[in-house]
Amino acid sequence: MPTSTFLNLPAEKQERLMDAATREFSARPYNEASLNQIIQDAGIPRGSFYMYFQDKEDLFRYLFRGYMDQLMMVLEEALLREKGDIFAALLRLFDYTREKRKDRSLGGMGAMAAIIGRNSGMQKNVLLGMVDTGRVLDRLRQSVDPELLDLRQEQDLTLILAVLLSLTGPLVYSGIQEEEAGTSRERLASLLDVLRRGMAKDKGPRAEEH
Repeated sequence: MPTSTFLNLPAEKQERLMDAATREFSARPYNEASLNQIIQDAGIPRGSFYMYFQDKEDLFRYLFRGYMDQLMMVLEEALLREKGDIFAALLRLFDYTREKRKDRSLGGMGAMAAIIGRNSGMQKNVLLGMVDTGRVLDRLRQSVDPELLDLRQEQDLTLILAVLLSLTGPLVYSGIQEEEAGTSRERLASLLDVLRRGMAKDKGPRAEEH
């Protein structure tokens, strides 16, 4: 994570470094991306960079988490529009990422798509593992309508949201990359439908054992 020195920089200077990082990580896979090129494009001394971040990995993680924060804001907006319905909101999130995937500006879905595409050899769980799951769940709990879910214990909402994110995250990830996302969207819609209605058949009360 960035140091307080970086976070205290004027917004313009922060954006200049992140924009340079976005261009480099969009153009080359992480292992081939040049930290020297990023520093040069950002117009900062090499020593200054190490006052902001530990290394290239630290910078990459911060950049990627920034895109995840963008997605979270979209999901929260979708939840507002769908009146707290997490299933409808996740499908709306998928559609948004598809609609905006050509936007290559800093923070745009197109830039995120390019970074993911350049790192397609990196396992999905590595990238998704950069997400602060606890923080995401905390934010979602504030926006989801619990009355729309079958909650029976205090921890059920957290568990349901965790399952939904773990199952739908890879499909949203795939949808960002694919030129034609019809299959991914159909799979996502089917998955959400199954999860919404439940997977176990209700056989009624069990007969008492004698």
